[in-house]
Amino acid sequence: MEELIEKAKNGDKDAFGNIMLSLEKDLYRIAKLRLKNNDDIYDAVQETILIAFKSIKNIKEPQYFKTWIIKILINETNNIYRKKCTKKIVSFEEINTVDIIDALDNIEKVEELADFNFICKKLKYEERVIIALYYIENFTDKEIGKVLKLKEKTVTTKRTRAKQKIKNIIEKGVKV
Repeated sequence: MEELIEKAKNGDKDAFGNIMLSLEKDLYRIAKLRLKNNDDIYDAVQETILIAFKSIKNIKEPQYFKTWIIKILINETNNIYRKKCTKKIVSFEEINTVDIIDALDNIEKVEELADFNFICKKLKYEERVIIALYYIENFTDKEIGKVLKLKEKTVTTKRTRAKQKIKNIIEKGVKV
């Protein structure tokens, strides 16, 4: 990946495209933690890609590219969220439609997805991001801290608390 990033820094559009293709699903999942509307999610991802493309020459350490682009994405999702901050009623059909369609071939997968989404909705946004970056994207607490502008120990504490909330939901059905 670092080799592709160096090529992209030197203006290789194909290398940049390959990087984005490899990160596409990760960016979508992370944007979905904040935004519910697929159009908004795609807008955030697209804007992130544009910003990254324009700024890739400025990246100093290629090994932190993924952290850098996720930080851009989180800022973009927050911008879109703030613009659409008004409450509205969402129909059942709009809720996680893409994920459910992707999982329809396996009913157990649908049930797991529904359970996971239910649990995630009980967590605060920041907790959802920390859990997703740590367990799904395999970021360290230090890397998550850089993305969210938090101290490493704060991330560890918030992750531990979020895990406890999840455990309570699963074991006892306790409202958090």
